[in-house]
Amino acid sequence: MSIFVLLGYACWGGSFLLLLWLFMDFLKTNAAYDEDFLLSSREGHDEITEQEKMHAVERDEKTA
Repeated sequence: MSIFVLLGYACWGGSFLLLLWLFMDFLKTNAAYDEDFLLSSREGHDEITEQEKMHAVERDEKTA
């Protein structure tokens, strides 16, 4: 066996380990958190709300 064949097998093994790790992390995260929490965008919502408030204040200042 050449070094390239062994390197190819090592890469496939690493890919399998990465896939296994991703699947285990998926199961752990899915068990730890509710689906509603995982699909919520609370942080993004807060930032958008804050920006809208700032734009409303700027708009009011321009019209006043």
